[in-house]
Amino acid sequence: MAIQEARLGPDHPDTATSLSNLAAVLAAQGDLQGVRTLHQRALTIYEARLGPDHPDTVRSRERLVAVVAELENRG
Repeated sequence: MAIQEARLGPDHPDTATSLSNLAAVLAAQGDLQGVRTLHQRALTIYEARLGPDHPDTVRSRERLVAVVAELENRG
């Protein structure tokens, strides 16, 4: 992530994609709080750079909603 952010910047859509991919790794490891943090960062980038209705933004929002629901279910 550090290399990606240094190369493209912390608010580039490709950086957001990398954050989402890293979130998938953390999900496989069971770190849902980490997943939530990464999806929130990705969503913030997508909304700012691509707009609220872009498919990547919508997908990111759906992933964040899903992980928040999972965290609430685990209570």
